[in-house]
Amino acid sequence: MSQALPKIQDWFDARDPLRGDFLSRHGWSHATMAAVGDDCAFRRYFRLQAQNGASAILMEAVPDGSAFVTPGHNMGDFVRISNYLRTLGLMAPEVYQKDVQEGYLLLEDFGSTSFKLALNSGVDRQELYELATDVLKFMRLNAKAGDITLPRYYDSHVHTGRRRLVDWFVAAQKGALNPDGMVEEYLAVWDAIEKSLPPVPEGFLHIDYHFENLMWMPQRQGLARCGILDFQGAMTGPVPYDLANLLEDARVDVPPELRRNMLNRFCEGMTSTEEETFRSWYRVLATQFHCRVIGQFIRLAVRDGKDRYIQHMPRVAGYIADALHDPVLAPLQAWFSKNDIRFDSVLVVDPAKVAQFIRLDAF
Repeated sequence: MSQALPKIQDWFDARDPLRGDFLSRHGWSHATMAAVGDDCAFRRYFRLQAQNGASAILMEAVPDGSAFVTPGHNMGDFVRISNYLRTLGLMAPEVYQKDVQEGYLLLEDFGSTSFKLALNSGVDRQELYELATDVLKFMRLNAKAGDITLPRYYDSHVHTGRRRLVDWFVAAQKGALNPDGMVEEYLAVWDAIEKSLPPVPEGFLHIDYHFENLMWMPQRQGLARCGILDFQGAMTGPVPYDLANLLEDARVDVPPELRRNMLNRFCEGMTSTEEETFRSWYRVLATQFHCRVIGQFIRLAVRDGKDRYIQHMPRVAGYIADALHDPVLAPLQAWFSKNDIRFDSVLVVDPAKVAQFIRLDAF
């Protein structure tokens, strides 16, 4: 029998003595503490402000090894990946103090302005995207596969998730259970596309590289203006993935001309062969990303009661529709046409109704 999750607030409240002891041991017991957010990984954050003006971020999370740890969100991974990125010269937060056994980290404070907030407050869009792209380009050149032990993308739930388009979106669109073998046929199309291309360059992948996980620090210089967060799920895998995540964000519109310019910027310095390979794999990986996400949005609504992501489905469907004009995806376009799977209209999702059309083996 699986162990039931406690109510998150009750779980955190019961840890008050542990938290107080950690802060006392490291000289922060008299600091003011203000909540600055939590996330879906059973983890929350506080800003500590000392009387002398010093500040830090307290991360409080489920200790590594607990039955409640979200896969890919170990504190030990956060510490070692942060150290790795910092040795490269990138702005991951310094870990001042740690108690991984109890679930506490004291981190460098990058402020409160994410790239998303900076964009919404009037910072130049071009400047933000150029900086975010340049950080990824630096990673491509300096963060080599094998430098740090990480899970492999092609063995991960992220890559497997490309099937969610069939498991959830297709079932919802057609209002019927998918027939046996449909997922396998769809995945075979993707396999054939990938095998038709030269090997993809591999390296360090952040995996969740978008404006809400990047912090804007204009008082610093160069790449240090970009603080990098939420990297504990990093993997080793195909280099174009993070750029696709950045430029074809499911949550915000990125003007097509800006996407083209940033793709050109990233490819500067490549040979013509390298660039051709990179662009082909960019299109494949970006579209697989959208196929995962469009199904995942329905999955969240149906399985978890989280329907706020449904609003982004038209944008993701538009990404897929545009991508299918690329010759590299001709086999996928043919398969969608054969099965009358469309991306040209808004899908109305009634979670209770859709639930009856989801197969038990859906991912």
